[in-house]
This record gives sequence, structure tokens and C-alpha cells, in this order.
Amino acid sequence: MSDGNADLDELQQYQETTAQGRTRLFSNAPWWVISAGLHVVLLLGAALVYVESLHGIETGPTDIVMHIPGPPKIVEFDLPRDEFTRKGIPRDEPNSPASNDEPIIFFPDAKPSDHNESDDNEDTRQMKGDSRNFLSHIPGQSTGFRGTQLSKVPGVYSSMGVGGGGGGSGRYGGRFGGRENLYKRGGGSIATESAVTAALKWLARHQNADGSWGASFPDRCASARCTGTGQREFDPGVTGLSLLAFLGAGYTQLSKPEQDPVIPGEVLDFGPVVRKGLQWLMAHQDPEGCLGERGPKHMYNHAIAALALCEDYGMTGAQVVKDPAQRSIDFLVASQNPGRGWRYSARCNDNDTSVTGWAVMALKSAELSELVFPRTAYDGAMAWLNEVTETNGYYAVGYNQKGTGLVYDEHNREFAYTPAMQAVAVMSRIFVNKKKNDPALGSVHAIVGQVPEWKPRRVDFYYWYYASLALFQYDGPKGPLWSKWNEPMKNALVPHQKTGKDACGNGSWDPAEDRWGHEGGRVYATAINALTLEVYYRYQNVFGAGNK
Repeated sequence: MSDGNADLDELQQYQETTAQGRTRLFSNAPWWVISAGLHVVLLLGAALVYVESLHGIETGPTDIVMHIPGPPKIVEFDLPRDEFTRKGIPRDEPNSPASNDEPIIFFPDAKPSDHNESDDNEDTRQMKGDSRNFLSHIPGQSTGFRGTQLSKVPGVYSSMGVGGGGGGSGRYGGRFGGRENLYKRGGGSIATESAVTAALKWLARHQNADGSWGASFPDRCASARCTGTGQREFDPGVTGLSLLAFLGAGYTQLSKPEQDPVIPGEVLDFGPVVRKGLQWLMAHQDPEGCLGERGPKHMYNHAIAALALCEDYGMTGAQVVKDPAQRSIDFLVASQNPGRGWRYSARCNDNDTSVTGWAVMALKSAELSELVFPRTAYDGAMAWLNEVTETNGYYAVGYNQKGTGLVYDEHNREFAYTPAMQAVAVMSRIFVNKKKNDPALGSVHAIVGQVPEWKPRRVDFYYWYYASLALFQYDGPKGPLWSKWNEPMKNALVPHQKTGKDACGNGSWDPAEDRWGHEGGRVYATAINALTLEVYYRYQNVFGAGNK
């Protein structure tokens, strides 16, 4: 029997000798021998990998498989239903057992009602917003036309302003009923309301089958093709703008068919139009919350589309809209340049007053709808406006820097200057700060110095929209500045709307006359002009209805 320790010592000595031998062999061998050996090893390894890879692989022709994204997911809405489920008139049946201790109520002369009455006792056939008797709300649990609230107390009204507005219009103006009193009060007329209805009918006829609106509206004309196509990259923006035109007149996805107030016997059925438009927007929202494709100017599109989603949620309380609306605001805030405003793309370190104005409107609508965003978003927007606003005279406001003059591109450089950026800044300051004594609101005097005129190279629908909104908020509906603006605005828009003699164009406006019509086309022109004519009831007056 051998000694175990001796065996271990021998094995160890062998291993050491072998290692030393390998070391001497490689150290004494020519370099090409080592290189050849390594290549042989690599080739053998590759051959083994190839042979193993053959197991489980079928021979024959090889197909290339392409993964193509499926169609956008369409969100379904609940069908509209009555506000109340009627189960008939309660009847006094003393022989039937009562389920509780409450007395059975019997009204012998009661009849089922075919409509609702608002808090202001107006026969509107649908519930309206907040009564003027209540100037504030406490956030709570009840959603819908009345906002998210639990109860009411006197105080500062948490909406676009500190006043009661008048007419019981609430956060989103008088869209839900009583519009006749409101447009008459602000200087509107049957003609302006007829123009709004005609515009909405044109938009409904030219909606794409998938629910969107195209700036070029291909193949949507019933007869001779309408002229005035725009640029496809703005499709998400004009879709949002078209939805805003319907929402501004009180039409949501919950709206039911109603009689056309202009043409007896004709029915307006705008609920499905709004529903399909919302579905398209939500189906084209990416995981980060951006609405539409991220093209060269996608922040214009996104801000307008986000405004539409927020308004719809605030008006209807539809839970299916809440999350997309919130994510759109999250993306808007994430896209803001730190401490400043917005421009064409997310966090591009460049700002302009125009995109910032649309962003402020979207944020304000989110605030009214009680969606969440940091106050710093408002602070940055105001910091940008302060940076580009002159501090004397009429407080001129620059476009992308202080002192910027005419804003133009290669299509409209011959158009006259308009104080459009002053109008955007006035609206933004009023909606955010709510201070009528703000010296920067002196821009209103520059605005009324250039009232609308339908003349060559002086038509600017964008300017007319923002100026109408700013002036009506500043001292409408009875103030002198609003009165000075309102008549020229109506006289410019209403007579130049296309009528029945223009066949398929009936209800629209010609974008060829407009400063920015080449971008958004006839859809843009029609939607934004409808919004301008809805100014009388679209929003509550920030400083109260009794402005002088």
C-alpha cells in the first residue's frame, strides 16, 4: 500500500512540471506556430457552433417577416342616456307592503317632464353650469356639467375669473343653454348664431371616416371639391380645433339629435361627430402623452388637441377622457422650456409667444377641469411674456424676442402688421393672473386700434380670434373697447361666410384670403372663425358680466 502523502506530492510535482513544460514550449516556439494554433482552435469552435445551429433549423426557402404596427386602438364611449331614468308616476297603493318607513308619495296631477330646468329656471332641455348665486366650489366627488364638486360656499370662484359671469353660465360659459340671452347681451345676433351652426354643419360634412379632420380634407366633398387645402402635418391641430368649435357651442359626445334652429325640419346630430373626433385623438396619443405625430411643429398640434380633450372632460366628466387628457397635460408640462415657454418641439430651448398662448389655454382648461399640473408651468409662461413685453406705450409683445415686428413666412410677408402677440399676451395674463390693473393689459388699446377688415392682405383669422377672446374678457359684454371691436368683427366674418349658392362650401370661409390659411386650409379657417363667433358664451367673464 503506497503512502498517500507521497502520491499527492507526486501529482503536484507532475502538474507543476507539465505547466512549466507548456510554458517553455510556447516561449520557445516560433510566433507563426502559435498563431496557426490559435486559428485552428477558432475554426474548430466556429464549426461546432455552425453544426449545433443546424439542429432545429429547417432547410428550404427563407421568408422575411416584417412586423407592421396594427391600427390605432379606438376607445369606446358609453352611449348617451337620459339624466334621469323615469319609472312612471308614483302611485298610492295602500295594500302593497312598504319596503321602508318612508311614506308613499302620490301626486295626482303630476305629469312626466320632457326636459330639465337649470338653476336659473331657464327652459334649456339640459342642465347648465353653475348658478350665478354660487361663486365658488369645493372639489369633491360629483363630475359632469357642474364640475367636480361636493358643495358650494360663497367666495372666489375657481374658474376663469373672480366674478359670477352672469346668466348662470359657470366655468364653460353658457354653452349648455340660455345662449340666446348671452349672445344678445354681448352684441351677437341671430346672424352670428346662424353662422356658427352653418360652420359646424360644414365641419361635420368634411370629417374623415376615421374621425379626424384633414387640413387637405381629401374626398370629403359632397359635390364640387372645396378649394383651400392646407398642409397635412397640421391634421392633429385642425382636428382639435374642429372639436373645440363643437364644444364651444355646447355639443359633446353626449349630445342627442335636435332640431336645426335655422332650417325647420332639419336635424342636427353632432354627438357622433364629437365622439369620433375624440376617439381619433386618443388613438393617436403616444405613450408619453403626445397627441399626433412629432413633426416639425408638433407642439402647435399637441397644445390645441390637449385643449380639446381637457374641455371635453371638464364638460362631461367622461372617465374615458380623463386619463388621456391628464397625460396630454403631463406631456405639455414636460415639453416646456425650464422657466420659460414653448415652441415647435419639446424642450427645444427656444420660445415663442404663439405656441405659449395655446399652451396657456390648455393649462387653463386643465385647471377648470381639475386635472393636475405644477404652478411652475404658469410661472414659466408669465416669465416668457414678461421677457418679450415692452414696458411702455401699448406694451408691445414680441414673437420670439422683445421688439419682434411682423410675424410672417414666405407666403404672407406682404400682409399688414397686426398686434396678434399683444392679443395672445392679454388673454394669457387675464386667464392666469386675473388682475385688471395689470399695466401690461394696456395692450388692449393697440388691439382696438386695428379692428377687423375684410380687405386684401388684412384678413387674419388668428388675430381676430385671440383679440375677440382677449377684449371680451377684458371689458365685455358691455364695455367700450368690446363694443368698438365687436361690430367690425361681425361685419368682417358673417357676410364673407360661404352660403348655399357655394354648394359644398356652404358654411365655410375661404382660407386663401387669410394670413395663415395656407397652413391649416379651409378646415382651420372654418373652425377658428366659428370659435370667434362663439365668444359671447364660450367662457365666463373673468372680471364679471357688468364690465364698463
